[in-house]
Amino acid sequence: MTWPNTLLSYRRWLILCWHIVLLAIAYYVSFLLRFDFLVGRQMHLLFLETLPLLLLIKIPILALSGLLRGWWRYAGLADLQDIIKASAASSVVVFVVTQVFFPQSGFPRSVLLIDLLLTICTLGGIRLSVRIYQETSGKHVPRKNTLIVGAGQAGGKIAWELKSNSQLDLNPIGYVDDDETKQNLKIHGVRVLGKIADAPRLVERHQARCLLIAMPSVNGDTLRSIVEQCGKCNVEMKILPSIGDRINGAAAVSKVRSVRIEDLLGRRAVSLDLATIRQRLTNKVLLITGAGGSIGSELARQLAEFHPRKLVLFERAENELHKIDIELHTEHPELQYVPVVGDILDVQTLREVIAEYRPQSIFHAAAYKHVPMMERNCFQAIVNNVFGTYNVALVANQYDVEDFLMISSDKAVNPTNIMGVTKRVAELVILGLQTAHTRFVSVRFGNVLGSSGSVLPLFEQQLARGGPLTVTHPEARRYFMTIPEAVQLVLQASTMGKGGEIFVLDMGTPVLIAELAKNLIRLSGLDPERSVRIVYTGLRPGEKLFEELKLDGEGIKPTSHPKIRVLDGGPVDFSKVTRWLEELSALVETKSVFGLVHKLQEIVPEYTPSQELLTLCQFDRHDFFSAYRRAQLDLLHTTGLESPAVPNSPHAA
Repeated sequence: MTWPNTLLSYRRWLILCWHIVLLAIAYYVSFLLRFDFLVGRQMHLLFLETLPLLLLIKIPILALSGLLRGWWRYAGLADLQDIIKASAASSVVVFVVTQVFFPQSGFPRSVLLIDLLLTICTLGGIRLSVRIYQETSGKHVPRKNTLIVGAGQAGGKIAWELKSNSQLDLNPIGYVDDDETKQNLKIHGVRVLGKIADAPRLVERHQARCLLIAMPSVNGDTLRSIVEQCGKCNVEMKILPSIGDRINGAAAVSKVRSVRIEDLLGRRAVSLDLATIRQRLTNKVLLITGAGGSIGSELARQLAEFHPRKLVLFERAENELHKIDIELHTEHPELQYVPVVGDILDVQTLREVIAEYRPQSIFHAAAYKHVPMMERNCFQAIVNNVFGTYNVALVANQYDVEDFLMISSDKAVNPTNIMGVTKRVAELVILGLQTAHTRFVSVRFGNVLGSSGSVLPLFEQQLARGGPLTVTHPEARRYFMTIPEAVQLVLQASTMGKGGEIFVLDMGTPVLIAELAKNLIRLSGLDPERSVRIVYTGLRPGEKLFEELKLDGEGIKPTSHPKIRVLDGGPVDFSKVTRWLEELSALVETKSVFGLVHKLQEIVPEYTPSQELLTLCQFDRHDFFSAYRRAQLDLLHTTGLESPAVPNSPHAA
């Protein structure tokens, strides 16, 4: 055993002896100061007579206060408060005892007052010295000069933590803050150097390599302004997330992360009626279709937090299902969940799964969603998004599922592409399926950041290759929200539906795609004007310059949640739905683009086909009518509630 380990084994005795020595020295110095360092023989004898009594009083009080244990290297304000309390209490006891046992000794009362002050300074000072030594000695890691934006409570806490821990790689050189009263002040030894607008100049002057934004309540406009001003400084940008995004309210270096695009949206944390959601979901059997997708997998994560009795994950992509399977197994080992490899076009598998597990609620997130891809594969979009939705919804109704919620899209409003119009038809289909058994509702929202195939991952890939970043049009705008926020609001909306509603999520303000690209470049420490080019490629087939969230004829109303509005979907005759599906099935059989577009415009009058589809229509227009008539003759019967498969469709069971 080495000598440091030997000392540690006697640590408590060493601390006790050290306190006895310090207290004795402080007591003797009190006599020296009281008598101007001319202590007579009588006072020396009084010191020696009262010292054992003083130690017998002070040591137990210090022990009861917890000051004879713990590591001095971690001493802080709480320890100083304990020292003051224990010293004051012991001084009072010593005074009382000396008056009782030494009434005629002429004991100088001022000695006890001086001793009180010296004891606090001595015990506090030795702890502070040990802490300073620990923080300034040892192995240092290379540290980056860091400018902290925000000199409030959070910024001060971060600066203190960075200064007190030499192992952290950030060195706080100053704050910037717009509060006039804080200018030139020092907070935890770090000076406020200027206002936020001065950040680029200060970064250059002090050769800062990191900008740390410690403003938990910063809005998106301010954050975008900071990123835009400092984006040309080739500086790393980090942020302390808002309190709503943290597990608890504490500001700490461990919670600091790089600034992300979603931070620039400035969307506030979602407030949920957790009690109502928990009542609806806890101890229930829940089923998610498309459980491996961006929305489906996030639904699985958030639903797991409400402790369902069983969670059924229905997904046809084995790899994606495997990913969420592993994640749930790791993060929620207590969760009862069932991963099912299955296709919503496979009616028999749907029936078997729903019959076996009997879910009370179904969250239907399975869909083809990529606009240009679906323009080139319009028949597959119809089969999956329309017939697939019909299959799941009808089987849900057959087995008395309580709630059926479909994830829709803002592209269903005045659609200009196949993906959008199929989502609108799917909305109409489930509006026509309203029954006493199952409540059918839809939730409509726009783009989510970070979903597979969305613009942000594409930009990140292009940026990793050094650019250029491709944007369709300088004026193209989209609504954006984060995947967790969208799913939180979906869960809230699921508690509101009585059947027949289309819920619309508050997407905030549309964002310029070009500005999104520029901000991503700035967050990478590059200059969008010089370092990485942005190339405009033109709108792709079926794309709009901007998206909408409601039709002109739809009446939109507020709900109990400020971020959720509701549209009255209106009744849809089920016989009309079955006729649409029969005709769409025949058109899929004939592979006639012209007939398909014609029928979709009849079902959704506000649908405007893309030029690419109109061009395809010209090629098969002459052959359409005869083929369509032949297909109609092949129809055997009209689909009713008892059968979820459209006759002669590619997905028929």
